[in-house]
Amino acid sequence: MTTLIRIFRQGDEALTGCFDRAFAPAHNPWRHLGSLAFLCLVILVVSGIISYALYDTSVGGAYASGRRLQEDPWLLGRLLRGLHRYAADGFMVLTLLHLVREAARGHFTGVRWFSWISGIPLLWLLWVAGLTGFWLLWDARALYSVTATAEWLQAVPVFSDQLVRNFLTASALNDRFFSLVVFIHIGVPLFLLAGVWVHVQRLAHVRIWPPRALATTSLAMLALLSLLVPAQSLGPAATGQVAATLSLDWFYLALHPLVDGTSAMAVWALATVTTMLLLAMPWLPIRPLQVHASVPVASAQVDLANCNGCSRCATDCPFGAVTMVPRTDSLNHNLQAFVITDLCAACGICVGSCPSSTPFRRIEDIVSGIELPALSIAHLRQELQRSVSALSGPDQLVLFTCRQAADWQSLADASTAVIPLECAAMLPPSFIEYAVRLGAQGVVITGCREADCEFRLGDRWLQERLAGQREPRLRAAAPRERIAVVWAGMQRGAVVAQLKALRDAISPTMKASHPPHSPLHDD
Repeated sequence: MTTLIRIFRQGDEALTGCFDRAFAPAHNPWRHLGSLAFLCLVILVVSGIISYALYDTSVGGAYASGRRLQEDPWLLGRLLRGLHRYAADGFMVLTLLHLVREAARGHFTGVRWFSWISGIPLLWLLWVAGLTGFWLLWDARALYSVTATAEWLQAVPVFSDQLVRNFLTASALNDRFFSLVVFIHIGVPLFLLAGVWVHVQRLAHVRIWPPRALATTSLAMLALLSLLVPAQSLGPAATGQVAATLSLDWFYLALHPLVDGTSAMAVWALATVTTMLLLAMPWLPIRPLQVHASVPVASAQVDLANCNGCSRCATDCPFGAVTMVPRTDSLNHNLQAFVITDLCAACGICVGSCPSSTPFRRIEDIVSGIELPALSIAHLRQELQRSVSALSGPDQLVLFTCRQAADWQSLADASTAVIPLECAAMLPPSFIEYAVRLGAQGVVITGCREADCEFRLGDRWLQERLAGQREPRLRAAAPRERIAVVWAGMQRGAVVAQLKALRDAISPTMKASHPPHSPLHDD
């Protein structure tokens, strides 16, 4: 199963790369499926509120209400109906694609299990909301869907035979039916909004909205589609008569032909098994998708002797796993960091944010205020010292890599030292200067693709630290002409090309003006 997930993830990265060639990485719609789905939900809610004000919730007026909007000479009714219809289709498609992509990337295990589990019921709520929306039009398609749904429900023993008859006879159908459908159609989206709020509760710095340019373009495309291809009602529903042929919305009504082609119980079994399988995925025997699987994944740990309560680690944690609590020792600080182990992804981003995570300390076995037990700051410094001292070739570079992207140990040679990290943002900026102080001619940092960090925010935080926009900052005196960052993901060629480009940029004059230094330690 782990191998299958890895194959899917490679396919996802290849598809992401294709979109990157057409869009800027930060505006790649493939990276914003969840936020685009939320945008569609908001469009649905707003357009639905307006439509409700114009809708007649009665047997005789329901169909006429839809036709009146459809035939509005000012095209505003067409725009309103189209936005509501196509945003509903977009919501379904984007939600399913979001689920598939998260599954392909293995984002249903570990600390992400809650987000995965809380998202599965939203699929059923989404389907019910869309299905009842078609019923409110009360055309031939709505009658077919109502009847087919009733027959499907009737296959379950808990439902009565009377259920179908209520939709097949004119005497059984009354205005209360439409009032009930309106109640469901309005109430379910409210549950959806609440469900989305629950869905993102275990994430920090949630990207709930797509970038402004992407949101504006998406809204414009939906509006244009609404005007060019208007959403139209079929003929009025004739109770007791179901049309032999009619057009369907395959995003919400595909269940009905499936029941017709198989059986109601077969579709119930398929729906139940699929739902249970999705709910069970976090507990399937799937190992974390790490390049260096031999390295144990353990939660970050706080060392109070080196924690000054600055709260940078809590601010930068992508999963809200680090919080600040009142001090429990005798040091003269008000707060201390506290790690909620159940939420910690062991990404090391908090280590990169800690001011005590600096190699320029006289202590032999340095300890940071917050550490990853499997890859301590002391071990990182020792590994960097050992790797750089072992270099013997020209144009010596240090390559800091992300374990989640790919294994670049094969790039290590006489001129290249490779230092793997849990995440590129685990690297404190001071280690870059330290590598140059040890004698490296330059430093290359590589990780997941841009705006696609496995731990959500690693690339963003690292770029801001290097640009001096976020603590801890890379000092202004750092030799930026000898520092390169490449968000390559699994692209070996991009990493090799960046190494070559940096070596080509390091001229003999630059080498002479920046001779190698011996490792020094500051207090």
